[in-house]
Amino acid sequence: GKKGKKGKEEAKPKAATGKLAALQEMQRKLREEEERIAKMEEERKAAEAEAERLMKEQEAEEEEKRRIKREKKKEKEDQLRKEGKLLSKKQRAEKEKNEAYRKQLEAQGIVPPKKDKDAAEGGDESSGDEDGGAGAGQAKRMSKNEIKQREKERKDRLKQLAEEREKKKREEEEAKAEAERRAKELEGVADNWEDSDEGDAGGKEEEESSEGDEDLGSGSEYDSDGNQLSKTARRKRLEMRRAEARRLKKMEKNLANKSRDNLRCPIICVLGHVDTGKTKILDKIRRTNVQDGEAGGITQQIGASYFPEWAITEKTLAVKQLHGVEYNVPGLLIIDTPGHESFTNLRTRGSSLCDLAVLVVDIMHGLEPQTIESIGLLKKRKAPFIIALNKIDRLYGWVSRPDLPVQQALELQEQNVKDEFKQRYDFAVSQLAEQGLNACVFYENKDVRSFINMVPTSAISGDGMMDLLFLLTTLPSRMLVEKIMYHENLECTVLEVKAIEGLGTTMDVVVVNGRLTEKDTIVVCGLDGPITTQIRSLLTPQPMKEMRVKTPYVNHREIKGAIGVKICANGIERALAGSNLYVLGEDDNEEELREEVMKDLGGILKKVRKNEDGVYVQASTLGSLEALLQFLEQPGEDRDGRKNDPIPVSGIGIGPVSKHDVMRCGVMLEREREWIKMCEKEHAATGDWISGNPLNSIKEAYACILAFDVPVLPDAERLAKEIGIVIYTAEIIYHLFDKFMSRVADIKAKKKEEARKKAVYPCVFKIVDERCIFNKKDPYILGVDVLEGALKLGTPVVIPNVDWTGDAKTQEGAAELLEFGQVMSIEKDKKPIDTATRLTGNIAIRIEQRRNMREYTLGRHWSHESMFLSRINRESIDLLKEHFRDDLPKDDWKLIVKLKKCLNVL
Repeated sequence: GKKGKKGKEEAKPKAATGKLAALQEMQRKLREEEERIAKMEEERKAAEAEAERLMKEQEAEEEEKRRIKREKKKEKEDQLRKEGKLLSKKQRAEKEKNEAYRKQLEAQGIVPPKKDKDAAEGGDESSGDEDGGAGAGQAKRMSKNEIKQREKERKDRLKQLAEEREKKKREEEEAKAEAERRAKELEGVADNWEDSDEGDAGGKEEEESSEGDEDLGSGSEYDSDGNQLSKTARRKRLEMRRAEARRLKKMEKNLANKSRDNLRCPIICVLGHVDTGKTKILDKIRRTNVQDGEAGGITQQIGASYFPEWAITEKTLAVKQLHGVEYNVPGLLIIDTPGHESFTNLRTRGSSLCDLAVLVVDIMHGLEPQTIESIGLLKKRKAPFIIALNKIDRLYGWVSRPDLPVQQALELQEQNVKDEFKQRYDFAVSQLAEQGLNACVFYENKDVRSFINMVPTSAISGDGMMDLLFLLTTLPSRMLVEKIMYHENLECTVLEVKAIEGLGTTMDVVVVNGRLTEKDTIVVCGLDGPITTQIRSLLTPQPMKEMRVKTPYVNHREIKGAIGVKICANGIERALAGSNLYVLGEDDNEEELREEVMKDLGGILKKVRKNEDGVYVQASTLGSLEALLQFLEQPGEDRDGRKNDPIPVSGIGIGPVSKHDVMRCGVMLEREREWIKMCEKEHAATGDWISGNPLNSIKEAYACILAFDVPVLPDAERLAKEIGIVIYTAEIIYHLFDKFMSRVADIKAKKKEEARKKAVYPCVFKIVDERCIFNKKDPYILGVDVLEGALKLGTPVVIPNVDWTGDAKTQEGAAELLEFGQVMSIEKDKKPIDTATRLTGNIAIRIEQRRNMREYTLGRHWSHESMFLSRINRESIDLLKEHFRDDLPKDDWKLIVKLKKCLNVL
């Protein structure tokens, strides 16, 4: 018992000692952790201090660089001022703007590249830099007091700039907070500037900061600090920004005033494959005959027709009473677009305007290539559309009833007609399903948002026309109310620009929303820069008439959208089709609108790619020119299904073919003649066609003008005949292409005949035996067998000094060739022939030597066992490839490879 008690007493101090050691260890670890954290904090502070010091040093260096740059610039300006070369700020800004526009046009190839006149200016700049260097050298030779004074001024400037930077930083943070409250871009800019005008100091600071920010992105030669901007320039920029803000604010206000009670005309776009009857449908509705007046019955331009509400009611009375609905729209504006493949650009332009589209499908053929392309366009723009299933009158036994709704007209047909309609209708529906579209005939459609309405129509008999008009008038007011609510913001797009006799140059435009008034000042995008002009007159065709057709026009003082208008104005010859049109209001800034409108230029001219060698293209309108250029770039396939080569374009023009256009095209002809002379000189000097063989070139074909839908002026025609320029005119693009390809074919045939005299066909032959050497001296008369290839009259013959193996892999190159002569006649059974092959059998030939050729002796230089080869060279091989590729069988091309190796032809 005593021992157990004693053991317990000894264990207690040991446990207490263990706990104390653990506590001490924990405290030690805590101290180490605190020290580590403190050390890390010190290191972080030291790093921050170092980073701040480096940043300040960097800022000071940058500031010093900017100061030196400003000083150099000032010295340069002083130098230019002395020389009288310093432009004012206004002149310099104008020059920069003009240069920017010109560079854009040069990049697209519309104007010729400007000759490099900057060499002299570069010399001035370098001399300015040298002067600057001299100035710096003089600064080093300044007195000590002057150096101290300059250093003091520099430090003061650094201090002042640092303060200004801090101030600008604060202003930028305030501007950021203000920007987050904007509902739209620049929404609150006007208010901000108006507030800033109340305080002079605040206004100046904000103006300077805004100018500085603008300079950062302007790419001008001024410093980013904005110190070089004059007050006039700052005021001008500020006014432009204010004008933009006012314009955007006014547009928002107009959008807010839209009402469901005030709807505009929906814009309807007619799309489809060529020859499906798009224009014929509109002709039937309008009772006009535009389609027969168009070249080949193919629509070449975009046309716009206005259908007033009273005319629609009159034409659709029967179907309107059947369905019992009222019309809520003031009318329809229908745009007819070309269907053939080269007019994708016009179809694109039309579909970008439309609120609702009509896709015309030929019931006899179903979906065709351009129909599928049109579906793709509509899907891309998410434009709602209906399908006109046209040409139902071609169903066998169809009885026309144009005065009845198409549903009733179908019910009254014979059973076999109904069955054929059902079969073709189901086929069209299945094709549409393949394109991911649900469709059904409109009178059975219970869900217009899921199924596309189809209307059976006939543009010839008039069946279904009233149903089509009825759908076009009722659907927008049911499904597109938000889209067709009228507002006062001008939305106007230029469709075509063309000259009309008695009116001068006119612009066909579509006014979607807003108003145009006579005497309005308008701004539109042009090929040579923005165009500002005044509307001389606003013309529209008679209601239910086509804008393209010459009819007595109606003159308007004011026009309200949506409608197609012809604008007469001065200086619009170079306006760009597809660009937006703006009206210069009282509160608008002209420069701001001119900059805005030129943003269209880049996208529209991307398709104009011009080459040094190519045809000259002339068209009536910019839209037609775009289409023609696209067609020449992708001319499709020939009758055999092979792709046609693209036709290069060297120049473009719009309007009638004038003397000036012929002279521009003549440059191409002159260049071709100079190239031929150069090639012939090179060949005469070296024996090789270094720059190319004229016989293998068809550049001569490019010396022509392709004039699409334009007349040729008499003086231009006379000049073209004098200098040898051919002018092809046509009203259909396909005909123009066919004429040009016919010219190319004629020139190729002519070149082929010329090449035939110089081309050497591959051939290998040998003497039959020693008895067949009938004349041992010039002219040699021999009996021979053709082993490979074709022996033709005029073929030059050689004998190699190596064995002929007949295998390209083992054949050795000849070190020496005996130039034996030229085959002048070939006979078979004592009858002359032009060509002999292996199948011809034994033939007799006469070989004559040219003057001054060496005569070879039988037995010493050649024998009856010698192999005779045709003397091919690089020129003859190129001629065969270019002109006779299809004439030579594959074995002959293999023989050329063997001969090349034997005769050492590279």
